[in-house]
Amino acid sequence: MISFEEAGRLLGLAAARDQRTVGDADILAWHADLNAANVTYPVAEQALTRFYAKDMASLEPDQRRRVTTPDIIGIARKIRAERVADFVYEPPPGDEDPHYLQRLRRQLEATANGERPAAPERLAIPAGEPRDMKALTDLIGRDVPADPDEEPSEEVAAIRRPGPLGVDCPTCKAAIGRPCRADGFGNRRPRELKNPHSARGRVARGEPASTESPEEIERRRAASLAALARLAAEEGSELGEAS
Repeated sequence: MISFEEAGRLLGLAAARDQRTVGDADILAWHADLNAANVTYPVAEQALTRFYAKDMASLEPDQRRRVTTPDIIGIARKIRAERVADFVYEPPPGDEDPHYLQRLRRQLEATANGERPAAPERLAIPAGEPRDMKALTDLIGRDVPADPDEEPSEEVAAIRRPGPLGVDCPTCKAAIGRPCRADGFGNRRPRELKNPHSARGRVARGEPASTESPEEIERRRAASLAALARLAAEEGSELGEAS
């Protein structure tokens, strides 16, 4: 609870910054508002300092204004939320904690008021902006890039999965251990397939990815080039006639 003396002290600090006149009615109003919002004096004083040193300092002189109790309450809530962002519950010695809820509330309140550190030890991944955990976990199980001509080590060969998922897919380029994907069309995203592509299964068995012979592949390539050349010639002829 904030006392009348502390409310008057806060208004005195505000008056020193914005040259306001403070009366008994101002002290009564600040005392009632801050206590209704459960704001302690240390947090209220920090909120007052942040209001003038940060919020108002970033504005042009003609845009600055005097602090009010809603400003103090709003900034105090931000300060409390920042302090409990990395909160870690500290259980008592032993395996049982019959007063868990009461202890948890006390530790949260003490942390929010700045009377207790949020965590005894720093977290490996602190709170704040959400991390893209899927992007991180997708890297698990993938080999570190190395010389393509170098044979894989015994350790790498031992952890590779047997079957189609033990190799990269030559069709959709899915990595080792990841399921094959079907291409998305329009606004649809690629989806994972239940069964791997047939070319991936052949590669896993030590067979060529394609069942076509080199001669058949070359014949298809030549036919495609001839078709493209014929289309280009037809388009050129039509442009000549139009001119």
